[in-house]
Amino acid sequence: MRFVFELESRIIRATRALAIVGFVVLLVASLTTMLDVALRWLANAPIKGLSDFEALAVAIVIASCLPLVVAQRQNISIRFLGDALGPAASRWLDAFGALALLAFVTLIAWQLALYTAGMAESGRTTWHLRISVTPYWSAATLLVALCVPAQAIAFVADVVRAITGAPPRADEVAEDADGASAA
Repeated sequence: MRFVFELESRIIRATRALAIVGFVVLLVASLTTMLDVALRWLANAPIKGLSDFEALAVAIVIASCLPLVVAQRQNISIRFLGDALGPAASRWLDAFGALALLAFVTLIAWQLALYTAGMAESGRTTWHLRISVTPYWSAATLLVALCVPAQAIAFVADVVRAITGAPPRADEVAEDADGASAA
């Protein structure tokens, strides 16, 4: 049982690193946008094709944060039924919610993989610079697909907590005390 909780912690640390990479990409995109605006204003010389790169970067930035959201259970949860039924029922409702989210992220990853394959098949490129979008969307698809094992571990951990009556993760308890995750 301890193995499941340790794996859950490792997944959170790994997905946190992915999210940091995504935020660095976002920072670079923001800085290049500011540089583009400054060049337009000062020298009437925009950075040609910047919008092509930024459109591709946005998909990667968003996708890099999703595994962390899933691993840390930062999705919206409504807890009034679990609160009314007691702690044991609440743990089983959390496990059911984790299973439903696992099915949902699996469906999203599958559909995104089909979409990316379709773009690769058609040879889709960006509008100005004609950059192939396939590598960028493949990276975004892979990042979204990482939500599936992250959520699978979260589901197994929730089932173990429901069976054993183990307390929630320490960061979940802190959030509940702040009222951040309770709706």
